[in-house]
Amino acid sequence: MKKIFSLEIVSSISELEAKQKEWNALIDTIPFYLPTMTFEWHYLWLKANKSLINKMAFMFFYDIDKRLVAILPLFKTQTKFFLSALNVFTFSGGRDQIKIGIICKLEHRISILKHVIEYLYDERHGWDILALRRISARKADDVDLERILIGKNIPYSIESILSVPFIIIQDEQDWESYWKSRKKHFRHEIKRKTKKLGALGEIDYQVYESPLSEQNLQQFLNLENSGWKGRNKSSILHRPHLLRMYQLLSELNAKRLKLLNFNLFLNGQLISSSLSLKTPHGLYVFKIAYDESFNKFSPGILLRLHEVKYCFENDLLIYDFSGKEQKWMHAFTNRKNYVMDFIIYRKTLASLIRYLGFTKFKPLAKQFHLTESILKNFIEE
Repeated sequence: MKKIFSLEIVSSISELEAKQKEWNALIDTIPFYLPTMTFEWHYLWLKANKSLINKMAFMFFYDIDKRLVAILPLFKTQTKFFLSALNVFTFSGGRDQIKIGIICKLEHRISILKHVIEYLYDERHGWDILALRRISARKADDVDLERILIGKNIPYSIESILSVPFIIIQDEQDWESYWKSRKKHFRHEIKRKTKKLGALGEIDYQVYESPLSEQNLQQFLNLENSGWKGRNKSSILHRPHLLRMYQLLSELNAKRLKLLNFNLFLNGQLISSSLSLKTPHGLYVFKIAYDESFNKFSPGILLRLHEVKYCFENDLLIYDFSGKEQKWMHAFTNRKNYVMDFIIYRKTLASLIRYLGFTKFKPLAKQFHLTESILKNFIEE
């Protein structure tokens, strides 16, 4: 990589709008970019979460020829710390989704991370924590952030290590080859449950692409809210900022990012639904819902298979579950990525207390079976 010529900080949505063309040009050079790396994702997230943001600090990196080579989409917020607050830089668009990070080619990532850390420590003040959430983990060997931090004697903690299953569609010849490669018991169960469900009436699969109608989005929201997510108030309808985000996504009509709504109907009744983000290369399942009264027919699994089939039929290369690994996913694939949270601490008293809490006290709490509720005082997600 050429020596970075300049770093430009974008601190308002209007300034960001002026960068859209450059951002899109950079994205087009990145193979298999994530939905959360697109201009549209961050722009809509910022519009939906204005009240949560103290200050934008999107970092645009240019090489000596003034070509954009990387974007680090940060914003400044505050988080609870006993009776006071910690000032935190964190990724925009990353609170509710898996896998987000620096927008650049893979070979540039380490150089950019090093430059960011040097800049924040040497030139930027008024912050306590840099929370790089949902980036590639140690096991994914394409990020060596730990080496940089250890070399500079910077305190950090690694939290929320997750494995995220995915399917490489191009590894299979076609849908039939993929289906036949699944375990015999899984295929038998799918056929049995499909037959039993079909005995109750007409099965119909439908997919809608953004811009979605208000009815399409609302029927997903109602179905999600009717189940356990509604009962524990974690559904989208109980989260105003996330609701606004999906309302904006449902209106998308962009080349690089679209919202897809997959549905499974029985006699016209919606029994399973999902909201997925589609790039030119892949499908990323972000939200799923199903009618719990049809549990014995596994309507969610049936719809996941229809989504995978859609990838084959539409020449997509990747199907990503976009969430932490669960046992039922093993029937679909044995591939997985790893993501984690790197929490980097400025050497301030408050941040170092938080650092000690998570690196020293938390392991002791687990060892001696102490309550971990005390740790919530160190940082509130």
